[in-house]
Amino acid sequence: MEKRKCPRFPVMLPTVFFGERTGGGLVMDVSLEGSRIRSAAPMQKGDYVRIRIDLIGDTLTGDLAVVRWSRTEEFGVELIRMAPDQQTRLHGFINLFNANPLSGSTTATTEVETAPPPPL
Repeated sequence: MEKRKCPRFPVMLPTVFFGERTGGGLVMDVSLEGSRIRSAAPMQKGDYVRIRIDLIGDTLTGDLAVVRWSRTEEFGVELIRMAPDQQTRLHGFINLFNANPLSGSTTATTEVETAPPPPL
């Protein structure tokens, strides 16, 4: 199993992409290096796209992303090129998850302390 360099965080954000193939969909998780997208657009591994993600009142633009994997109605992109201000915006968005441990991070671990059962 491949270990990821950057943690992924679950989201549901509208996105559009343009390039070899064009379409729209929902970003299902996001990291500093890429995202998983649900879309009816038939993407293929190796496709290059420009991507725009709606960050709830703000827009994040990736100037160049490559599809790293694709399956029915879902694909993963790696962000290859982003303007410095867009990188800063993405870091700020990711930091919202890092600052809130209850955010639903896919990499968060929780230790649960269990109490002994009550006496009979």
